[in-house]
Amino acid sequence: MESLVFFSPVKPAETPEQHARRAMKIYDKAGFAQQIVKDDLVALKQHLGEKGGDGYLRPPIATAFARAVSKAGGKPFVTDSTTLYRGQRSTAVDYLNLCQAHGFTAEALGCPVIIADGLRGNSQVMVKIMGKHYQQVPISSAAYHADALVIVSHVTGHCVSGYAAAIKNVAMGLVSRAGKMSQHHGNFPIIDAEKCTACGTCARWCPAEAITVKKVAKLDQTKCIGCGECLAVCRFDAVGGAWGEVAERLQEKMAEHCLGVHQIHRDKICYFNFATHISSECDCFGIKQKAECPDLGIIAGSDPVAVDQATIDLLRERRSTDLFHDLRPEIDHEIQLRHGEDIGLGTRKYKLVTVK
Repeated sequence: MESLVFFSPVKPAETPEQHARRAMKIYDKAGFAQQIVKDDLVALKQHLGEKGGDGYLRPPIATAFARAVSKAGGKPFVTDSTTLYRGQRSTAVDYLNLCQAHGFTAEALGCPVIIADGLRGNSQVMVKIMGKHYQQVPISSAAYHADALVIVSHVTGHCVSGYAAAIKNVAMGLVSRAGKMSQHHGNFPIIDAEKCTACGTCARWCPAEAITVKKVAKLDQTKCIGCGECLAVCRFDAVGGAWGEVAERLQEKMAEHCLGVHQIHRDKICYFNFATHISSECDCFGIKQKAECPDLGIIAGSDPVAVDQATIDLLRERRSTDLFHDLRPEIDHEIQLRHGEDIGLGTRKYKLVTVK
């Protein structure tokens, strides 16, 4: 059975305000407001940017969704969760301060920002699922207790999963720190001693204190949580691994955590993929990144598998090649879609409706 997916193409150099207006046309056309009843607490899930990064979706987009939810009688709040790695989002206090700096204020949004997994990332509710890797997953409290969800995702590449959009946004962004750790657990990086300069950056950023540096960096696998932070911060290409195996396991775990959130709100959830300023790395990287291709548009629906599949297909059609395969040919980035379909998260079959 096909899922309905909506698509609004964008023109070059459109502003966040213009993207927001296009998203609202889809929101109206798809009838997503009908998912909301009076006084529903509606979570607007969006990555709110890492310090130093510039690819994240800007506040006018969240503001537009907040207004649409309020108009439908709901009570919106913008949300995201803390990070496993050390940075400006590892506690709720740090993250909220960063939100202020990025313009995600209650005054600008018309609603509050609530960190989904609490002060230190351990506010969670266990949700039963039928998965390959899990029989239960730890969902962030705010995601669990919300009455409805709007998932707003920035489409990017990813250093381990190859592709990051709706499934990844939910799997990493609406679970507790334990959920993130579990997804990454067992994915051990390999440090190339010949390339290592012993600069110590990987050790300073390692959240598990699993790296020591003398003449070269060394990893203690008994402490490693497999978060990939050392890979993200190494400037000398000295960190690698068997990423084909890692990618498969991580993507399957991502799909199962996404299922935990999706099945709670199956009839009151929608997904919006913004395929704009598509970078090779996700927005967790605190660096400025160039766009790898021209902006495509906004893709939306109630099925995260179909929305992610349509996004990949539309980009492939536009470019005549698969962008995410070109960026990382060693990673099969559609594992998350196949596994998502296998466990009942959604379907890869869809009917596309263009909204202009």
